Amino acid sequence: MTTSAPNVEPVDQADADQEIITRVLAGSKDAFGILIQRYSDPLYRHALGMTGSPDVAEDILQASFIKAYQHLSEVRGRFDAWVFRIVANSCKDWLKNIRRTHVSYEEDDQPSSLSSPEEEMDRNELRTDLEYALARLPESLREAFVMKHVEGRSYEEMAVLLETTVGALKMRVHRARESLQALLEEKYA
Repeated sequence: MTTSAPNVEPVDQADADQEIITRVLAGSKDAFGILIQRYSDPLYRHALGMTGSPDVAEDILQASFIKAYQHLSEVRGRFDAWVFRIVANSCKDWLKNIRRTHVSYEEDDQPSSLSSPEEEMDRNELRTDLEYALARLPESLREAFVMKHVEGRSYEEMAVLLETTVGALKMRVHRARESLQALLEEKYA
């Protein structure tokens, strides 16, 4: 006797998230771990790109998930966009409250075995200059640049997450590129 699998429609990610939220609100605290696992990596990458510090990014991510858990009943629409805004706003708050002159992307600080010491010094100097220039951008330009060029997001995805238009984001990324170019030209001109 052969039984065929029921014809199952693919579950939309937003619907799946909403089902998990319903379970959490009904008392299943463990279900929230599914959302954490699902969104930790992209949210961490965003926080790292915005802050330049793995430790700060981890702290922001942890605090953001705690805040999301505490306010889960307030989710309207897509959970991923809602929790992204929590992380993005936390990054902006951190940037407002910190004075930095240097940003370090530690995972990129390891020397390449394929480079000569001189090439490695040049690469490190250029990376430091780029990080410094990126840190000097206004928050909105930095956020758009990081999302587009560090995280590799599409303009459409960015527009949903930032609740703005594709045109506005293209302008922010363009202005970020121009500002970075001008800042780097000051040193390398």
